[in-house]
Amino acid sequence: MGQSITSVVDMVSMAGELRRAAKLAPQPELAEKIQRSASEMEKTALARVGQTGPGIGTLLDTFA
Repeated sequence: MGQSITSVVDMVSMAGELRRAAKLAPQPELAEKIQRSASEMEKTALARVGQTGPGIGTLLDTFA
């Protein structure tokens, strides 16, 4: 079956992959669902690390 994503970095990375997949989705309804999933995953990841948490610098370094 599926695999659990527990790392914040992996969650943000997967959200990016979902956003790219949404752009390629053949149906607008499917694209919207994928986009919502990506947004929820990002919200969860950022809530988990917190803006003042010690891991925020590491997370932001992955984007640069």
